[in-house]
Amino acid sequence: MIHENGKVVDIAIIGAGPGGMACAIEAKLAGIENIVVIDKAPHHNDMIHKFYKKGKRVDKDWMGIKFEFKGNVTFEECSKEEYIQQMDDKLKNAGVLDKFEYNHEIMKVNKDEDGLFEIVFGQDNVAEGIETIRAKNIILSVGRMGKPNKPKYKFPKELKDVLNFNLSKVQNGERVMIVGGGDTAGEYAYGLVELEGMEDCVVTLNYRQAEIKRMNPTNTQMCMKYLDNGKILNKMGVDIESVEPSEAGKIKVNFTDGSTAEYDRAVYALGGTTPVDILVNSGVKTGEWDVPVYDENTMETNVQGLYTIGDVVTDQGSIALAFNHACFAVSDIASKLK
Repeated sequence: MIHENGKVVDIAIIGAGPGGMACAIEAKLAGIENIVVIDKAPHHNDMIHKFYKKGKRVDKDWMGIKFEFKGNVTFEECSKEEYIQQMDDKLKNAGVLDKFEYNHEIMKVNKDEDGLFEIVFGQDNVAEGIETIRAKNIILSVGRMGKPNKPKYKFPKELKDVLNFNLSKVQNGERVMIVGGGDTAGEYAYGLVELEGMEDCVVTLNYRQAEIKRMNPTNTQMCMKYLDNGKILNKMGVDIESVEPSEAGKIKVNFTDGSTAEYDRAVYALGGTTPVDILVNSGVKTGEWDVPVYDENTMETNVQGLYTIGDVVTDQGSIALAFNHACFAVSDIASKLK
């Protein structure tokens, strides 16, 4: 790791998605050189890498809601591959590629009595001798997806390739069961229905409760729309007892009501180490739908010097909005560092 233990940086940016990447560029343009960007993935824009199929268009807006760029970082709408290349070029041109540290998971940040933040890494990083970085300011740019929980029943070894925790392996034409009742499950279910190139997939939503209660209003509305018109098949109100290989080589799902069904793939979205954990562990107050309490003009939370940006503060997953949040946060930090 480039930054030795205990080094103090002006800004530590946690998360290298669109928002975190834009923060690094905005900081450079504001004359703030002493920064670090930390991500648990092996590269920036990990969600684009994972969840966008080859050639899929990357838009700046979200669900038809238009956003205008307000900062220095913009992009031209294009394919997945072109978007990633654009971002590579922007980071290179800004001279911030050496500020990114990958494959390091953050558990929380603590604010010490001296007003500096201490970043607490996961145990794997500690084993590698990476213990702490200290920062004057923190920007949390973490997405809504975290380390997934697994069900209590066992996964047969023969099915390990088709029992997944995201949509990255789904193929067009498959019968796919999405398991879960939260926002991630909802986004997977209706997202797969709407995903270009996946028109022939048959999507089923399974959750132990008969009604959707844990999703935010937008995801609830979208799921209900497709459940009502039959584009998402309803297998709610029943839990899964076990899964096993079927005679046809598919997944045989045994439900607690005695029924069975076969699927080509099951995708589990049962929650886990979500951004809520790092927020609460770091002392950030949260409100409805676990959204952090923050200043909309600066993105600063109740913890002075700790900022949250991107889709952790909104269900509007717009890249342009994340770029704008980055501008607001870095501008506020720059004004205070002077």
